[in-house]
Amino acid sequence: QHFPGVVPDILTSAKGLSSSVLPLGMIGMRQKIKDFFETAPLGWGATYANHPVLLACAYEVVKKNLLLDTESKVLKIEKIMLREIDGLVQRHPCVMQGRAIGAFGCLDLVRKDGSSLNLLGQDLPKEALVVKQSLAKNGLIGLFRSPMLHICPPLVINEEELMDMFSRLESVLTDLDNALE
Repeated sequence: QHFPGVVPDILTSAKGLSSSVLPLGMIGMRQKIKDFFETAPLGWGATYANHPVLLACAYEVVKKNLLLDTESKVLKIEKIMLREIDGLVQRHPCVMQGRAIGAFGCLDLVRKDGSSLNLLGQDLPKEALVVKQSLAKNGLIGLFRSPMLHICPPLVINEEELMDMFSRLESVLTDLDNALE
């Protein structure tokens, strides 16, 4: 779905199938891979799979997304996110790089010397606590797994709200830049 002409061998999905209303996970695969696992099973699966209520919810969510042309809206959000993320990278020394696919983005945060704030799984450094406090101060709730700051606005967001979110995020990164000096 992200790269025209590329058809994946395996596809997974979870919360998006039910708009996070109900727990649901799924995996889809090409026939040749499915055939292999018919005779060589792994003995593992999803806890929340194949329940009729969950599947009915997923069907309605997919149907609604098609009717509302959510894909076009996400493409518009993605263009804004890429532009704004690029600006954050240019303006803030604490941001090494950023990326977005659809309405899902991420910033890689670094120290003044360009080294990562920390490695995933390590204790949080004091700079990461600055980010967490500044997110709260600026009214942002999000996923921050230092050194990665995820940007995941809801798909119902409009451009004005998206720009407000990036303005608040600008303040968070300014706080981090100041803490790193």
